[in-house]
Amino acid sequence: MQTYTDPRQIDVAFVYEQLQEVHPAFQKAKGKAFVDAAYEKLLAKAPSMDDPSFFFALKAFSSLGADSHTGIVMTPQVVSQLHAVPLQLQYLQGAWRLSVVEQQHQDLLGATVVSVNGIPLDEVVTRASSLVAADNLVWLRHSLAGMFNITELYTYLGLATGPLEPVSFTVVRLGETQAQEFRVEPVSAQSFQGFAWATLYQNPCKTGPSSSYYRAFLINEGKTLFMQYNVCASSEDYPIDTFTKEVLAQLPGLHIQQVIIDLRYNGGGDSRLFEPMMDGLSKLQKQLGFTLDVLIGEGTFSSALMNAIQLTQRTECTLVGTPSGGSVNHYGEVKQFTLPNSHLPLFISSKRFTMDADYPSDSLQPDMLVEPTIEDMLAGIDTTVEATLQ
Repeated sequence: MQTYTDPRQIDVAFVYEQLQEVHPAFQKAKGKAFVDAAYEKLLAKAPSMDDPSFFFALKAFSSLGADSHTGIVMTPQVVSQLHAVPLQLQYLQGAWRLSVVEQQHQDLLGATVVSVNGIPLDEVVTRASSLVAADNLVWLRHSLAGMFNITELYTYLGLATGPLEPVSFTVVRLGETQAQEFRVEPVSAQSFQGFAWATLYQNPCKTGPSSSYYRAFLINEGKTLFMQYNVCASSEDYPIDTFTKEVLAQLPGLHIQQVIIDLRYNGGGDSRLFEPMMDGLSKLQKQLGFTLDVLIGEGTFSSALMNAIQLTQRTECTLVGTPSGGSVNHYGEVKQFTLPNSHLPLFISSKRFTMDADYPSDSLQPDMLVEPTIEDMLAGIDTTVEATLQ
């Protein structure tokens, strides 16, 4: 391996070497010749790049393996140099829509985005997809949603000439057919905290996202136990072993008809932590006869996906929601590195997990497809939970 003196080239070489040594099959998706050519091209361009461009270039290179667990992660130093337009996009009901806007533009919530700076959104998605390490379409869209307001990204992709220029969005409002254009001025990423926002989730429901690692409570007039598992980890203040023992001990006295396990917002961690809960629910279900519904969605990833599959194997349950962000068969057991000069974090899978070699799809598919509607989101209604109760 050639020795380099330029700090950026040293980092590029470091990424390339680690990917070759650690990942079981990084070159499989694109082929060795393609990866090596991309590596040489990045080596040549890296010395002249600014920090954001270098980050995006490394992110694109580390995405060539099409592995959702492998890639470069943004640091506060990079964020401090970024600019963004004060809005956010999300893929909902078959289209890219405005999910977060300034309060003064609240009437644009849910509007379909047709183009950015005159470039059709399908083309924008195609260009941006090269920067996302994803092994299925659901995770690709989920990841893009968190990047689509960064104007350095627009510049890197050739959608704008500079990160400080206004961005023009063409949108179609909810319930309308006529497209309209509005321009948005970029601001520093650090200034976002001072904005007043309107979001599709501004009327939160009881069963919506939570900062708790896990929680459980009764709904449906006491007939249903709702259990939300948001991270495959144990809280120091409330260990998961304690949570598991309390839930399983209380279940026989609740006289419930249904248990709902919500994995929609769980991005993973240690899949083993939930096994005692699954085994306990399996035994109690046979004794008590309650139905079991497992909620999944685009945020269900990694170990949480594995837990969802294990629930289908160990209990009589129904998967409800939308296809998962994680793939049934995927790479994982991630190793973490820090680049020597830019100090960017690099995550690389070291093992292949095959949960079901014959599974016909990348994402885990629900038995009962329920896609939340924008109208329900704005009204604070949990479409998915309501579907299970009916």
